[in-house]
Amino acid sequence: MPSSLDEVVEAFLGLYTKDKLPQWKELFLPSFVATATNADGTVTSYDLEAFYERQRGLFATGKPVSETMMNTEKIRSGRLASVRSDYIWTDGTAKKPGRLMMLLVEERGRFRIQALAFSYLG
Repeated sequence: MPSSLDEVVEAFLGLYTKDKLPQWKELFLPSFVATATNADGTVTSYDLEAFYERQRGLFATGKPVSETMMNTEKIRSGRLASVRSDYIWTDGTAKKPGRLMMLLVEERGRFRIQALAFSYLG
């Protein structure tokens, strides 16, 4: 399993495939929470199981699903780290630009994702 900050960020995209999704889930701490902004101004939050099932369901559609990150900024401060990035979400033929932020915590020499907030632009 990836352990350094750079390896975890790389694996966040590299393991994000239908076949590797169970490995991808291991990048997250059990107490992980994801929060997404909604077009109506509300937010939706997911615990790890709900977030994972959401991703699994997307891959189960058979449509090509992927994410590309760019303009990524990683900041490490001891055993804590943050990542900010623009991204393009692809779901079938739909492509949506967005912005994400991750908080990571080093646990027993391995960085894992504690929280993820994301928003689609436009």
